[in-house]
Amino acid sequence: MPQSLQEATSKAANLQLLTPTPNSASSHATYHHTGLSSSSSSSSSSRTLHAQQQQQQQQQQPSLPDVLLARGYKGLAPAVLRNWRSLADKLNTPGSNVTVVAFGGSITAGYIDDAPNSSWVDPLLASLKSAYPAANISVVNLARGGHDVQAAATCWYQLAPQEADLILVEYSVNGCNQNHKCHSFMSPRVAAYETFLRRIIRTAPGAALLAVAAFDFELFDVSMPDSQGQPTGISVTRPKAYFDSGENFHTRVAHRYGVPVASVRDALYDIFADDQVLLKATGMTRAQLLSPKRMIHPTTAGHILFANVIWYTLQLTLGTVVAAESGTAGSPQQQQQQQQQQLLLLPTPISPIAAAEAEVEPFCAEGARLQQYATNSSSWSWSHLLISEPCPHPNCMATGFSASQIGSTLELTIDTLNSTRGAAGHRRSLLGIFQLARTAYYVSRMGVAQLSCVRGCSCSPVMMDGKALVEGSNRYWGSLGISITEVTPHPQCVVAVTIMGSAANSTGQDFFFNGLAVVPITQSNLNRIDQRSKRAFRFE
Repeated sequence: MPQSLQEATSKAANLQLLTPTPNSASSHATYHHTGLSSSSSSSSSSRTLHAQQQQQQQQQQPSLPDVLLARGYKGLAPAVLRNWRSLADKLNTPGSNVTVVAFGGSITAGYIDDAPNSSWVDPLLASLKSAYPAANISVVNLARGGHDVQAAATCWYQLAPQEADLILVEYSVNGCNQNHKCHSFMSPRVAAYETFLRRIIRTAPGAALLAVAAFDFELFDVSMPDSQGQPTGISVTRPKAYFDSGENFHTRVAHRYGVPVASVRDALYDIFADDQVLLKATGMTRAQLLSPKRMIHPTTAGHILFANVIWYTLQLTLGTVVAAESGTAGSPQQQQQQQQQQLLLLPTPISPIAAAEAEVEPFCAEGARLQQYATNSSSWSWSHLLISEPCPHPNCMATGFSASQIGSTLELTIDTLNSTRGAAGHRRSLLGIFQLARTAYYVSRMGVAQLSCVRGCSCSPVMMDGKALVEGSNRYWGSLGISITEVTPHPQCVVAVTIMGSAANSTGQDFFFNGLAVVPITQSNLNRIDQRSKRAFRFE
């Protein structure tokens, strides 16, 4: 490791980002496909094309000048970085086991057809292994495409291993793109980002965290009016607004918790709008770096470019924290410094919504964890909903119970009394989590179901109708719909999910139920500024 800030900066700038070779690809898991699927596994021809593209990719990889890499670095003073010194020591300890965990949307889950370079996580991990060959480094990718941080803050943070050493968090695009839902600390999504950080820190208290602020580099044609505001028939191409993501507010939150930020936006925004500038800076064009289907998604080369930005921040952060702290690893001085780091208390939350939820922990059984709570599922099938390509990550597939007939009833038994932490004195909400329409087939076949309490506990029945939800509310987690009702506490609460009919403009009754959650009901203590912000942005 470097012994000075200058050496640390030089090392971060000059280390080459490595990419996995085709032989390093892990075998894909086999999944059961339901009738809700609208896509299939890649054909032999597509695999051949992929192999050709991969060979070309190995011959040509994007590069980035140091000045642009440095723009993406949003670091912190070493003294306030949470657990980064411990991470550096462990990476430099021969034989140590280092666990990296990744959270995020499709940019982090990646395109499995491009394996092994399925996302920026893969080349980043390859470079980490190359820089620290004596350590045994593994990754747990918990990202899922089409979902925002609210699902992670309520459910998926619980999937992180307690012994995690480095946690990567990418949630500045999903839920924050092409809207103003992440432009206030009163936003439920900004609050969820802060709540996620607090809960993941408690779940894996020894982990260093790195926030990754990705961006949608889509371009728009804008009509130019004349001096009177009338159309001229002339249009110009403009990039997406610089502030059109959650990064600005997420960065403030991350820094408060000792988390540095790698900004893909700040590193690349000024070059992605002009193909000639981009080609000069990276050696590649937009067509080579961004998916032609939807430019929010990088190609394999684009993932490598994103990883370059993130790798620079990761290496510079490791180098500066070592250079700033004296003493050798394991010395009494170092042990004292590490103990002081562990004593860092979680700060007071910025968001009043996050403050109200600061000390409570919900219960959630979503995806694979749901099956164990089913007590009567005879008319339902346990399956995976294929909404894109098959994937090998443990959390990237929608998993749950599906049925397609009116009257089909699924019963589940959960503990609404003791399953949550810090719920004493709080009322509780029961959340039904279900799949929203993601394919044309599912839109035409989507059903409506009712969530009700059958025995032990009581609640008011609530409908689960994906087409009745309003995007931007806290009842919409990307591709997951949320229906909420208050439930009484009971150790054996039996709830039922019953298909009631078809959704609007649908000819079927297909319903996919993903999970249940029990969340303590909290009240935010709002001051006048909070209340004005809530009204201005029309937050719930």
